[in-house]
Amino acid sequence: NDDRKLYFYDDGGENISSDGTDFTFASGADINLTATSDINVPSNVGMTFGNDGEKIEGDGTDLTIAGNNINLTAVADVVIPANVGITFGSGEKIEGDSTDLTITSGAKINLTATSDVVIPANVGITFGTGEKIEGDSTNLTITSGADIALTATADINVPSGVGMTFGDDAEKIEGDGTDLTITGNTINLTATTDVAL
Repeated sequence: NDDRKLYFYDDGGENISSDGTDFTFASGADINLTATSDINVPSNVGMTFGNDGEKIEGDGTDLTIAGNNINLTAVADVVIPANVGITFGSGEKIEGDSTDLTITSGAKINLTATSDVVIPANVGITFGTGEKIEGDSTNLTITSGADIALTATADINVPSGVGMTFGDDAEKIEGDGTDLTITGNTINLTATTDVAL
């Protein structure tokens, strides 16, 4: 009948009881399950923790973990299978296929790092199928199949003593903070109106 308890007297702390509604395992220490096969929890029946604020439950298809913060304290990798992603809300997703990592967003992807975003040497950022920015720890290369359009609304500043070269470096424009030097073989001006000095 109700309020019966089964006690284990090795240390007086463990007991199993029922009140006609709930079945309770009580222990002053760990409760160890040593099953050699599955522990099956029915669909739509969950495991709650504390005051029922945190819960793990499955419905035969999806597993739901409910809580405030969910903290992973693994001391090794958290492994997600290939072609299985992590979704945020109803649109954004991160997924890998064992080769490429894909970040999908219906709008902006905002990086809010408080320090550098580091891209390894000889690894570039590509745009579409042609344009690319890449560095090799010495030189930064901007590749484009057509124009490179700068739409700055103020000056484009080149440091003093640093020039802009064209072709094989024989043609160069450079300033030293005072003088502007244009170097080349023949310098051709093809203005369609006056050249004003």
